[in-house]
Amino acid sequence: MAVASANVPSGSRSAQRAGEKWAPWTLLAPALVIMNLVGVYPLLHSLYVSFTGLRPTNPTSPQGWVGLDNYLRALSDGQFWHAVAMTGLFTAASVSLSLVLAIGMALLFNRKLPGFVIMRSLIMIPMLITPVAVGLTWRIMMMPELGVLNYLLGFVGIDPLLWASSRRTAMISMILVDVWQWTPFMFIIIFAGLRSLPQSPFESAAIDGAGPVTTFFQVTLPMLKPVIVIATLLRMLDAIRTYDTVYIVTQGGPDFATDLISIYLQRVNFRFFDLGYGAAASWLILVFVLVAVLIYVNLTGFLRTVNEKEMR
Repeated sequence: MAVASANVPSGSRSAQRAGEKWAPWTLLAPALVIMNLVGVYPLLHSLYVSFTGLRPTNPTSPQGWVGLDNYLRALSDGQFWHAVAMTGLFTAASVSLSLVLAIGMALLFNRKLPGFVIMRSLIMIPMLITPVAVGLTWRIMMMPELGVLNYLLGFVGIDPLLWASSRRTAMISMILVDVWQWTPFMFIIIFAGLRSLPQSPFESAAIDGAGPVTTFFQVTLPMLKPVIVIATLLRMLDAIRTYDTVYIVTQGGPDFATDLISIYLQRVNFRFFDLGYGAAASWLILVFVLVAVLIYVNLTGFLRTVNEKEMR
């Protein structure tokens, strides 16, 4: 064998090494091309459109290059900022409530009581239902006269509520729907993190005489911090892009009370077909979200925690 390999020309060995080097890239090339076509190209095209006055339904308006006009128009548009504020309120309230409920449920189900395995499976059901079905179901349940929610309130002597039909309660109603559907998502992440924690710190706390509350704040919560940060970040990004449920139940109303940024962009792009302005507003939202994520990561010290774990 050694003689045979010695007789192989050096040029053949070089060609073989070159083939081994480029073989992985050859196999990945089709996937990379498809990813660029369906991912990168639409982003770059929307960025270009954001600098134009593209508006197919109004051919008399300037359709070509308009520079930063669309961005300046969005930054001075009160309706745009209203949608940003509504999205921020919706995201903050929904994620906060989901986080509190998820932590409480994780602590409860970690006690390994009889029947908890079945209940844990049932809790996952809302997360598995499509947003369209969730929206239709809750829209019927929230009907002021025929909805089951007001029917149940009547049993305890509470006057019927308008729920999503009133400007005062529409946002609260949509937050409750979002919390109902997506709390299981945060629960399953936090529960998995809780089950993976080492038991020695809890045993040491018990020996020192620490109670359940002290153990939670001094031991459990600090150890769960990386998991909570990840779950909150994922849930926050998902809440920002909420569209289906809110559109089906309220369509951004009444009186723009639930006009999230997704509803606003849908109206600008597909009702008024102001594609240039809609693209510019979308890119502004992307920048806002990236800045918010960077601030969140720095405030929570997530990157520092990850680096410390990698050094270990």
